[in-house]
Amino acid sequence: MYLYRLEAETSAGAFVIVIAAEEEEKAFAAAEGHLQRQVLPAPAVTELSIVEKKRIAPGAGYVVATDSMPR
Repeated sequence: MYLYRLEAETSAGAFVIVIAAEEEEKAFAAAEGHLQRQVLPAPAVTELSIVEKKRIAPGAGYVVATDSMPR
């Protein structure tokens, strides 16, 4: 199993999505499903891309930068 970090461009703006999945196709499907359930109204996805892929192991994770964080 892998941990995927995806970036989505949608009609509601940009999102970073972290998904655990066995393969890339399942990661894309899960990411779109999460967007449809968690962002209302459901946004139209214009671009969805895998940015990073890591095998799941203790301590595996991602650091996600946001524009609202102080620098």
